[in-house]
Amino acid sequence: MLLLASCDQNTASRQETATRAPRHAPADVLPPAPLVAPDTALPYRLLPGFGDSVQAPPLVRIGTEDFRVLATARTDSARPLRYVPPPQPGTDPNDSTQNSIGRGFEGVYTFRLLQANGQPRFVRQLKKSDFKALISEALAVESEVTAPSFAGYLPAFNALAFEISFYPPESDAGGQALVLLDAATGRVRHKSLARWTDGCNSLLALSANGRTLLSSTELLQANGHVTSLEKPGRTILGTLLINDQTALVEYGPGYDRRGQDVPLRGPNATLLDASGRVLKTFTLESIEAGLGSQILARYLAQTHAYYLFDETHRQLAVIPRDQPTQLQLLKLRQMAPFRAPQRPTEVKIVFETETGAHAAFYLDTVSKQFRYTLRKPAY
Repeated sequence: MLLLASCDQNTASRQETATRAPRHAPADVLPPAPLVAPDTALPYRLLPGFGDSVQAPPLVRIGTEDFRVLATARTDSARPLRYVPPPQPGTDPNDSTQNSIGRGFEGVYTFRLLQANGQPRFVRQLKKSDFKALISEALAVESEVTAPSFAGYLPAFNALAFEISFYPPESDAGGQALVLLDAATGRVRHKSLARWTDGCNSLLALSANGRTLLSSTELLQANGHVTSLEKPGRTILGTLLINDQTALVEYGPGYDRRGQDVPLRGPNATLLDASGRVLKTFTLESIEAGLGSQILARYLAQTHAYYLFDETHRQLAVIPRDQPTQLQLLKLRQMAPFRAPQRPTEVKIVFETETGAHAAFYLDTVSKQFRYTLRKPAY
């Protein structure tokens, strides 16, 4: 009987243990799905400019031959330059204290395209004073002479592109001129204002097919057609190359011929094609400022679209690369606030604005819906 009692107690103990055991075995915990990394590779090529850490290589291949590009500059101290500004309205033209005279020296820029044996294919020289119509006579006199920056060889244009900088000593108030030289003869094919530190300072952008070049002031085609982006009474704030045939320009308030402020009225953003035809106008303020201003934009290869954040109007512009006129202006109130976690199908797009605001948009690449966060600094 003692033996039977012991067996009954062990059986009861095993039954009690089994009762306390979990009813279901824990399932295997799967790792979270990886987040989608944004592919922000631009669908066009930004040409290196003055001051960039990476410069265009001086060795180029033109046709079946290899060449070396050499651009130098020197100050011609034997040729002083002088600029007397016109008298200000209401001042005595004979009062020298009211009109400071600008002084400087002539500069000579030399461009050489050298063959593999060191012999020049061409040598071309330009003077600093040749640019006074582009950069103002005062700056052409007072600016220091620095070597041109080689921006690259443009096969479709059959031209070599350069930027020449014009800044007075110890000053950042100036800009760059664009010079295109014929790759066969060195003839000046084009000369214009490329960008400005007191205005639009967008880098030169070359389309994927190499046939369209966008600067801060112009849209150039390889066939020689040039479209000026300037508008009376408006200032160019930024330019953006959308595709091979389309560009976006954002404008701000400007000045009239007497130098008086002209307020901005009507839509300030313009989509235009490479021939200069206006495709669409709308209101958008997506600008980042520093030494000059540029368009604040992000590109996603996953969606083939540009995204531009307009803090002033609390909206996000979505511009499809292939159908830019089908753009959307999405108000923040149309979007859901972001609640963690980020979904595996969402791509994060971040903007830092001039006011210090931080905006993040979470685009679902499947549903095309947005969630967002917006943080503003507390002062």
